[in-house]
Amino acid sequence: MFFLAWMRLRGRFQHLRQRSHSRRRLLELDERLLNDIGLDRSTARREASKPFWR
Repeated sequence: MFFLAWMRLRGRFQHLRQRSHSRRRLLELDERLLNDIGLDRSTARREASKPFWR
């Protein structure tokens, strides 16, 4: 039981870390790449500024 709870908690932390990393990477994209994924610069900044838990 403890092992399964630990694995779920670990998976959740990995998910949050990946989300945070992905949002920070949005700031590195140029306008062309942002346009390719349907975002503009202000939307990318807004998304990147969100806390990792949202």
